[in-house]
Amino acid sequence: MILEKQIVFSDYDGTIYITEENMERNVKAIEEYRNYGGKFVIVTGRSKTSVSNVIKQYNIPYDYIISNNGAVIFNIDMVKIYEQAITTDISNKIIDYLNTKENIEIFFYDDEDKVKYHNQELLKIRIRTSDYELAQTIEDEINSMFKDDVKAHSAFPGMYYDNHDFVIVDIISQNAGKENAIKKLLDTLNIKKEQVITIGDGRNDIGMIKEYNGYSMETAEEDVKKSASKIFKSVADALEYLKDIN
Repeated sequence: MILEKQIVFSDYDGTIYITEENMERNVKAIEEYRNYGGKFVIVTGRSKTSVSNVIKQYNIPYDYIISNNGAVIFNIDMVKIYEQAITTDISNKIIDYLNTKENIEIFFYDDEDKVKYHNQELLKIRIRTSDYELAQTIEDEINSMFKDDVKAHSAFPGMYYDNHDFVIVDIISQNAGKENAIKKLLDTLNIKKEQVITIGDGRNDIGMIKEYNGYSMETAEEDVKKSASKIFKSVADALEYLKDIN
């Protein structure tokens, strides 16, 4: 079988993983899709360490990982092949701005995981707060003040967190983003846009869903579902659909 869609880019939290019950079926479907010759890429806001842990826990097959919302690409051997960082100068300015806010937690990430900040380039800055209005204010102000250098988006944590009473704001390089990392990998692999499908559930997935006419989960937020060409209950259902249209 020659797959029409030769490469799938899928978010992890809320997409590959929604509940424990659906993981076994999703993992089996990913394995079958790859056995047909397709490539499967995990595209996540998680760090390398975090996504590596769940890959090992559930034995998830993959060909590449795009982590930190498109700031880094790793190959199947976990070797970094691409990176877009926030410069040290801009990181310092953003941190100075965030230090004027109260009731927030700030986390800093390099290409591996959370780090203590020591005047350095960063792959992602994450803010966590229980004040939803404050999160929106931070998102808007970051995108206004640093629009040439970074982009910010807020997101609710979703059902895969035990505590739903907070919202996060992720800040990444303007040159990062899931859709930009996907384009970089496609150029590297010489794969055409028409051979791609993206699957997601969160606001940080809207860019890649729109750019590649992708799919969303039924559990996704309404603005995500509106951006999708099709809506599925699971990644397994989406992959089975891709096999059926060939």
